[in-house]
Amino acid sequence: MTTTRRAASTNANSSSKSIVLEQPDKFRPPSHPARLNRPRRPPAAYNQGTTSEEKARQQHRAYPHMFPNQGTFMHWFLTDRKIHLWITMGTLTILACITMTQSFVRTSPYAHLLPSISSFPLHPIEYIRETLSVLRLHIEYETQRTNESRQQKILDAQKRRLYRRAHGLEDLNADEDQGIDVRGLVPWDDGLTNKERSQGGREIVLTGADMMKLGMQPGEHQIEFMKRLEAQGDGSRLRMVKEKGVDAVLREEQEATRRERAANGTATRLAAEGESGQEQQHESQPQAGQPEKRRRKLWLGIW
Repeated sequence: MTTTRRAASTNANSSSKSIVLEQPDKFRPPSHPARLNRPRRPPAAYNQGTTSEEKARQQHRAYPHMFPNQGTFMHWFLTDRKIHLWITMGTLTILACITMTQSFVRTSPYAHLLPSISSFPLHPIEYIRETLSVLRLHIEYETQRTNESRQQKILDAQKRRLYRRAHGLEDLNADEDQGIDVRGLVPWDDGLTNKERSQGGREIVLTGADMMKLGMQPGEHQIEFMKRLEAQGDGSRLRMVKEKGVDAVLREEQEATRRERAANGTATRLAAEGESGQEQQHESQPQAGQPEKRRRKLWLGIW
């Protein structure tokens, strides 16, 4: 004999018929029931643009390691090009000034003449003036050292070519120039090739630097300068340049100018001494006519 259990939710008097479930209209898996306990989202489609309300809400959201919101100070500081350009150029300028200052202090012989930086707040104009004067001395020193180095290199090149010419290592029958100009440097060599000797000298080829050395003014045309050079001394200066070269002619002119100045200085000094002697004679003549006053010896040997 079998017994059946009754559910507590049913009545004892109800019939023992089984419950029949309603047949669904279509297949619905458990993950997609027909009814939801939560309200449905409004219908939306993918790949749609963000609305203005969503953009406004996103501007006020803040997450860790997120870029600052627009309108804040950090957003302006990180996105403004002018402030970044100012910071970059200022940093590079400061580094360049520090590098130049340290290089000047370590290499210049006039670094000890720089004024103390502590005097700048009290006397800024004097500090700047003294610093500029020291920089001017440094520039003159570097210019002089560069000129001496250049002159030494030119002298070495001239010595090497004179050595080649003295020992027959240079082809005197060559048409092209074989080195630096050595005309007028030594008495035993004219610095010319056989072809130039047969022509009576070298044809003048003046560079811009040579013309400036000979007295060409800035802005003056080359043709006008050559005409003026030919007219100087009835062409004697141009002939000397053609025979001896620009450097030799300039050295001779400097020596002549130095001798002339020395002679003029001697004549001026002698004339001044003669005038002073005549003045002394004129002053002594009236004194000779008057009797000399005898000085009286005072107490304790004081005259």
